[in-house]
Amino acid sequence: MKYRIINIFGLFVVAAFLFSSCTDSDIKKAQDSYDWSKVQPKILDFSGPTLVSASGQVPSLYSVAGRGGSTYEFTPVGWGADIQIDEEFNFKAYVTWNQASVDTAALLVVVETTHAGVKSDPDTLAVTLEAFCPMTVDDFVNSSWTGSETGDSEVDPLTVTFEKGSGDVIIAKATDGIPAFLSQVYTGWGESFQAGYGFEGDVHLTVGLLDGGISGDGDNYWGQTLPGPYDYWQVVAGNWNGCGAAPHMSISFGLDWANDGAANRQSQIEIDQD
Repeated sequence: MKYRIINIFGLFVVAAFLFSSCTDSDIKKAQDSYDWSKVQPKILDFSGPTLVSASGQVPSLYSVAGRGGSTYEFTPVGWGADIQIDEEFNFKAYVTWNQASVDTAALLVVVETTHAGVKSDPDTLAVTLEAFCPMTVDDFVNSSWTGSETGDSEVDPLTVTFEKGSGDVIIAKATDGIPAFLSQVYTGWGESFQAGYGFEGDVHLTVGLLDGGISGDGDNYWGQTLPGPYDYWQVVAGNWNGCGAAPHMSISFGLDWANDGAANRQSQIEIDQD
């Protein structure tokens, strides 16, 4: 009798299990009964760059806080752009603003559509597009640039001629070991760069042909001076603009004697192509 009771109880347990496995879970029931049309979408955390070089070549990433089941539509207003939605996260968009030869104001508008087709109110991000007129490396070289140098070296007028380096690098050669930038620092110290070390005092600038940026070259080892000897690295940041009456370069240029990326002496160079 004892074993018969156990067997009967076991049958009840199996039947209950089979019944429960054939019915929806509480979570599934809640999901099926949920009225998705009552979801009121709202754009949150709309972010991305608001100052962009209008090169027409470099995408900028914009995003919002994503909601499961929703889709997002990003639309440029005031200036054209190519928009690519991220394949994995549809609340992220890569926006390549069209090239502009004058500074331009634009808007980026985003709208969310829920699983049930309910649309949010549009949210807007104001974007300033900086003028960008393309140049090649050859456009920078074999012509003089004139302007001024201020800071730890004061030279006005400053005249520089660049040569073509490797890739997108342009080079301003040193004269008798005295560099084209920060020349007053080295003449004041009585130092000059010697051959066989780093850039030998030549100024190496990488011109970003897609975004108008100016940066250094490789490890930026500028070279070694005598008397000493002392080692130096160049610290470079800036931008160029091919628009207007003449192309312009704005360069923050520093020397670093500790190889830590911090400028120990620094000048600001503003030069126009002659």
